[in-house]
Amino acid sequence: MSYEVIFSPKSYKQIESFDEKLKGRIKKASIEIGNDPWHKGTIKVEGYENVRRKRVGKYRLLYAVDKHREEVLVAKIEIKSGTTYKL
Repeated sequence: MSYEVIFSPKSYKQIESFDEKLKGRIKKASIEIGNDPWHKGTIKVEGYENVRRKRVGKYRLLYAVDKHREEVLVAKIEIKSGTTYKL
């Protein structure tokens, strides 16, 4: 089953600031997430019921999965820090 990947305005703005190589890696990661939001390369974020993360180099894609609407919302793309996993 394939999910539609939607980027929040904040995450879309972040992507625009990246270089072309990183944009390509994020595009590849978002396709993987759309094909299977729970695949092996993702981890559930503690404290949230349906939020997961995927590592892309030093960046983390944080996303929520809506099973009923078959959508994945990429909420945030950020370099890992102490506040990365706080939405």
